[in-house]
Amino acid sequence: MAEVMVTELRKYISGFVALTDQEMELVLTAFEYRQVPRRTQLLRAGEVCSFEAFILSGCAREYYVDDKGSEHTVEFALERWWISDIYSFENQVPSRVSIETLEDTELLVLSPETKASLLEEVPKMERMFRLMMQRHLNVVKNRLLRNMSDTAMDRYLLFLERYPDVIRRVPQYYIASYLGISQEFLSKLRRRAVKAGE
Repeated sequence: MAEVMVTELRKYISGFVALTDQEMELVLTAFEYRQVPRRTQLLRAGEVCSFEAFILSGCAREYYVDDKGSEHTVEFALERWWISDIYSFENQVPSRVSIETLEDTELLVLSPETKASLLEEVPKMERMFRLMMQRHLNVVKNRLLRNMSDTAMDRYLLFLERYPDVIRRVPQYYIASYLGISQEFLSKLRRRAVKAGE
C-alpha cells in the first residue's frame, strides 16, 4: 500500500482510537487496495454485500430502485468517507440497495472475514466502528426528520452548506433523487437560491 494511502487511513483511525505501532500495522495490513473506474457497480440489489470500503479518492453513491423503477439516492461518499450496505454486510443477507462509483475511485476494503479477524486481533477497533455507526445513525435520523419537516428549499440549502464538494462533483439528477424532488424542481430551487443571493 502506498505511503499516502497509509497516511490517510492512519489519520482517520487516529481520530477515533489511539493504537500502538504494532496495532496500527495489523490494522493497515487488513485492508485490500482496489482501484475501480467510474460507473462500476460495487454492489447490486439482491447481492450480499461483501465489503466495507474507505474511499481514498473518487466518489460513490448508494441508491434504491422502487417498484416503479425510480431511483432514490440514499447517500454519497467522497474521500475519507465509507461506503457499504452495513445491514447486508454484517448479516450476510441480500441487499436492497445498489452501490456504484461516479468517478474513478480508489478504495481500501475490508471483507467480513478480514474485519472479524481484525476485531479479534485489535479489539480497540470495535470502538472506532461503534462511533462511526453512531455518527451515521445520527446523520440518517436528522435527514429523516428534515424530510418530514423542512421545505425542499431548506433541504437544498442545507445540502449546499454541508456537502459543497458533492454539489460540484455529482450530476444534478442524483442530487435531486437524494433530496426527493424532480430534476426540474431542483433547477427551480437553484435559480431561486441564486436570485436570493444576488
